[in-house]
Parts: sequence; C-alpha cells; structure tokens
Amino acid sequence: MKIQVEIVTGFLGSGKTSFINSLIKESYVDGEKIIVIQLENGKNKILEETLNYGVVTIYKESNFERLSKEMIRLIEEYSPNRIIIEFNGTYDLEDLFKIADKKTYKNIINLDRIYFIGDTKNLKLYVQNMGNFLIPFIELSNLLVLNNTKNCNEEEIFSVKNILKNINPSAYILQAKDKEDFNSMIRENEILENGFIKKLRVKVNNSKKRFKEKKE
Repeated sequence: MKIQVEIVTGFLGSGKTSFINSLIKESYVDGEKIIVIQLENGKNKILEETLNYGVVTIYKESNFERLSKEMIRLIEEYSPNRIIIEFNGTYDLEDLFKIADKKTYKNIINLDRIYFIGDTKNLKLYVQNMGNFLIPFIELSNLLVLNNTKNCNEEEIFSVKNILKNINPSAYILQAKDKEDFNSMIRENEILENGFIKKLRVKVNNSKKRFKEKKE
C-alpha cells in the first residue's frame, strides 16, 4: 500500500501547525507511523502530546532539491503510513508535485489530499491582492478551513465562503472560531472514519492532474 501524503497549506500565521496537531490527534489509527515535514518556520510547534499519536519524526526543510533526496531516506528509515507536509503558501506547489512524480517516489507515495487554512478576517484581502499565490492552493484543495471566525461577523464569513466557493466549488469548507476549535470542528463535522476523512475519500480530487491541466 502506498504512503498517503497530506499537504497542509496557507500563509504564515494562518493556523497550519495547530491544524496538523488536531488532525493527527483526531485521525490517528492505532499503530500507524506518521512523518511530519515542515516547509515553514512559524512560531507554533508540533505539540509534545501530538508525538504520542504515531509521529515518528519531524523534519524541517526549505530546499526542495535537498528534500527530494532526504524524503526517500526518511521513508526507508521510518516506514511511515502517512506523511503530513506543512507547506508555505508562498512556495510553488509544482515543486512538490515534481518530487512526487519522480520515479523514486511514484510507486511508493500517493498525494492523497490538500488542506488550505485561511484566516477569515484577512482572506478576502489576500485573495484580492495576492491571488497569484493563494488561488492555486484554494483551487487544488480538497478541504478549506476558515480559521478565526470569532473575529468576523456573519456577513463577513458569508462573503469569504462565497469567494472560496467561486474559486473551488467542489471543496468542503469548514469553520473554526480559532485554533483551539480545530479538534471539535473535526469531530463535530463527522468527517473522520477509521482515521480517514470519509467525505474526501469518496470525493478526492486528482490534484496533480488538475494542476497540470491549469498549467497547460
């Protein structure tokens, strides 16, 4: 069985690391091994308690050429079931797809799903002013998470959700009052089943194919 690779993306400070902590805690299946790769230098860290849920190592890198070589070493050393990649929203996803398409990785990993985390208060402005960075991530994501909705009124939230739906009509959109709300957000929406996101399992987008189609 191929190793499932999940990408968590969004701008610095959007809540990616906190989401990863919650995702691991809520989706962990007994006995599985998880590698977390952080292509990001945010303030938050993978929590100590998260390490009890199958995380075998946390690897930090910003050089894609080095990551391409190191990832196979990590796989050989730890034999993980899952790899979760925290991906900076100002990088180019194509660089990551190129690694996944290499012969070395093609038969052992599966780019399974992409999560986009956005700060609700700033997201509309970011899309308007930095859409060239953000829109590809939103378009390719299976799940969009609106974080820090406690700082917004209903009209603002509705407006941002409409923007996201116009960019990616097929993605699921979830809301979190703040990063402390991620765990309950995942549980209450009942999106998990045996460690997998059941709704996305039925409706997983082939993100690499969609990305190539857009490039062409």
